[in-house]
Amino acid sequence: MVEFSENVGEILLKQLIDHTVFALEALIAISIITIVVITLASFFKITLSRITKREEGQGQQRSTKIHHTVIRMIRGLLISLDFLIAADILKTMLVPSIIELGMLAIIVVIRILLSWSMSKEIHDHRGYDK
Repeated sequence: MVEFSENVGEILLKQLIDHTVFALEALIAISIITIVVITLASFFKITLSRITKREEGQGQQRSTKIHHTVIRMIRGLLISLDFLIAADILKTMLVPSIIELGMLAIIVVIRILLSWSMSKEIHDHRGYDK
């Protein structure tokens, strides 16, 4: 009887983690799509303003707006990457085999490098604004 209850608990925990990971990945996908749509809409708006207005000094303002849009997009993607790493860690908790741990390590290293690269990009853009 004790074995049965342990198996039920293990099955419930596995299902809970599976559903949590699925929900996280769905929210991340929606978030990334939203970030891309908002960024494209901002670029479209900036491009339209460039076509309709040909005043002096507008080039610097447009460039600043583009850089702010890029920074906003990168920040959103950084947050999404952090949540993706969390989802991968949750998935690996279910099946902690050597192969799964190796795959998780590779994925985490790649995502950390992407995060570092994006953080550096944000830092470089901040220097541009000054």
